[in-house]
Amino acid sequence: YGNMKTPLAEFYLNNKRDNKYSYGVQYRFLQTNSELNKTFADFTMHNAKGYLASYSTNGEFGLEASYKQNKFNYYGYKDTSKIAEKNLGRTISNFEAKAYFNSVSDKSNKVKHRTAFKFYNYQIGGAIENDYALSSKIYSKVSDFNDLENGVLSATVGFDYTTFQYLNQKSFNRIFLTLDPRFDFKYDVLNVSAGLNTTVYFNGSDTARPFINPFIKVTYPLIENVATIYGGIDGRYNKQSLKSIIQTNQFVSNYNLTNTYENIKLFAGITAKVGSSADAVFEINYSDVTNMPLYISNHDTFNSFTIINDQANILKFTAAFNYSFSEVARIGFTGNFYNYDFKTQPQPWQLPTIDGKINMKFNIKNKVYPHFDVMAMSLQKQRTGVSETNYSTNTINAFYDISAGIDFRFRPKLSLFVQANNIMSSRYQRWYNYPVYGFNAIGGLTFIF
Repeated sequence: YGNMKTPLAEFYLNNKRDNKYSYGVQYRFLQTNSELNKTFADFTMHNAKGYLASYSTNGEFGLEASYKQNKFNYYGYKDTSKIAEKNLGRTISNFEAKAYFNSVSDKSNKVKHRTAFKFYNYQIGGAIENDYALSSKIYSKVSDFNDLENGVLSATVGFDYTTFQYLNQKSFNRIFLTLDPRFDFKYDVLNVSAGLNTTVYFNGSDTARPFINPFIKVTYPLIENVATIYGGIDGRYNKQSLKSIIQTNQFVSNYNLTNTYENIKLFAGITAKVGSSADAVFEINYSDVTNMPLYISNHDTFNSFTIINDQANILKFTAAFNYSFSEVARIGFTGNFYNYDFKTQPQPWQLPTIDGKINMKFNIKNKVYPHFDVMAMSLQKQRTGVSETNYSTNTINAFYDISAGIDFRFRPKLSLFVQANNIMSSRYQRWYNYPVYGFNAIGGLTFIF
C-alpha cells in the first residue's frame, strides 16, 4: 500500500528443486488511483506468466507464456473538450509464447544447438503487431591446429516474420533472415572472435536486400588476472517494431517502422579487477547509424510524440565501477558520455549527452537490507512540430532521482519492505510535457509458504 492509494500484489508459485522438472506461475498487479493531485495519470498494470521445463540426458526442453496489460493516460489535453478527454486513455496488451530446446552432450566434439521459437502479439489502440521468430545457435568445438587453441565454430541462424496493421489499413508484412557465423579461438595470449553479421530483408514488394557486416573482437591480457584490453568492429541491420517503439516512448501516436542500420561500430576498452572486491570497465566506441529514430512532440492536444529518422555519428564513452565490502556492502557506478553528429538535425532531440547510475546495497546481520539508487541525466533539447521549416524548441532541465528502500527479514519466510522513490520530489521530465511522479512510497509484507 502506498501514499497514493497504490495497491500492489505479487504472487509466485513454483515447484521445489527437481532434477527433471521445473514449473510455476507468477502474477503481479499494480494500480494507482490518485485523488491527491489530478495532474497524475492513473494507470493499471497486470503481468502474468507460466513456465514449464524438463531436463534429460539429451537436453533441456521448455515452454513459457506470458500476458501483460498496461493501462495509462496521455498527460492531459489543452482544452475542455470532452471528446479529447475520452481519448486520453491508452491500453497496451502483450501476449508472448516461447518454446525452446537446448541440447547437451558429454562428448566435447559433438555438435550442439540452442533452438527457440518465439511469438508475440502486441497491441496499442488500433495498432496490432504479430511476430513469429525461429532461431538456432549451432556450435561445436574444433581440434587444435598449429597455434590455434580452444576453437569453437558456431553459427546463429534466424527467421523473423512480422505483421503490422493500423486500424483498417492494409497489413505491412516483413521478413528478416539472419546468419551470423563465428569462429572463436585462442592464439598465444589473444582471445579472438571473428565472423559476420548477415541480414536479408524482405518487405513484400521489393527484392531481397542483403546487409553484411564484419564482426571481430580481440582480447589481450595486459596484466594476467588483473587487467585486460579489448577492441573490435561490429555492425548490424536492426528491425524497428511497434513493440520497441512503445517500450522506448509509450506516448508515441505515429508509428514509423523504418529499420535502423548500424553501418559500422568500432569499440575499444579495458577491464580491471582487483581481487574479488573491485572491478571496473572503461570503453569508447564510435557508431555510424542510418535512420536513427528521434522522438519529437506533435502539435496536438494530447502531447503525443512522433518519430523522425536521420543519419547519425555517435561517439560514446562508458565507465563502470563496482566494489564489495565482503557481503556487508556493495557499491556500483555506471556513467555514459555521448557526442552526437546528425546529418540534418541540429540537435539530438530528447537524447542526453550524459547519464549515470549509482546503486548501493547493504546487509546488516542478514536481517536488515537497506539499498539506495541514484539516477541522473543531463539537459536535453526538445522539438515540437514535424515541419522542417517551422518548429519550436525547448530545453529539458538536467535532473537526478534518488530512491531508497529497506527490507526487514523477521524470519526466512516473512519480511517487511518499504520503498521510497524520488525522495527530493522533483517533477522532472524524461519526455517533454510528461513530469514524473513526485515523492512516493510503497510498503508491504512478503510471505513464503
